[in-house]
Amino acid sequence: MGLLLIPAAALGSAHRPNSFQGSCRLSGELVFDKPLGNDLRTTTLRDSATGTCTGRLNGVPVHEIRVVNRVTGTATASCATGVAHTADTLIFARRGRILILTDSAVAATKGVAHTTGAVSGHSVEHVSLLPYIDQSTLAACQAGTLRSARYDLEARTITPLVG
Repeated sequence: MGLLLIPAAALGSAHRPNSFQGSCRLSGELVFDKPLGNDLRTTTLRDSATGTCTGRLNGVPVHEIRVVNRVTGTATASCATGVAHTADTLIFARRGRILILTDSAVAATKGVAHTTGAVSGHSVEHVSLLPYIDQSTLAACQAGTLRSARYDLEARTITPLVG
């Protein structure tokens, strides 16, 4: 992979919040403080997803810029269904940050989410756990010992996320 140069203007300043408009693809692994099983339970969660985004960062075009999404929050969930509310920090190229709030719902192996920027803006996300479900995952669910869940996510802004 070649060196990615990002114009300084795309990384914003300390005096104004960053903004992003476009689409992203990320993969991550949710880690639950209390293991999940067949019964709904409330737990805290954390995650650090990685991927790329394409669009406009602070008005400057970017293509497949590296991004990390650091997540903390709570979920009321089982292995079959759940809802989560998180506070996330999107970090573009290890420097530009956008604070976002996400509400998500999952049923079986698919989920949807809605994100708002800490200042303004909205995006929608599609989440898939399906590529990572295997016999060990099913056994952990049955035993009530599922501690983590891998996923892929596709996001698209509706209006620019500002945070």
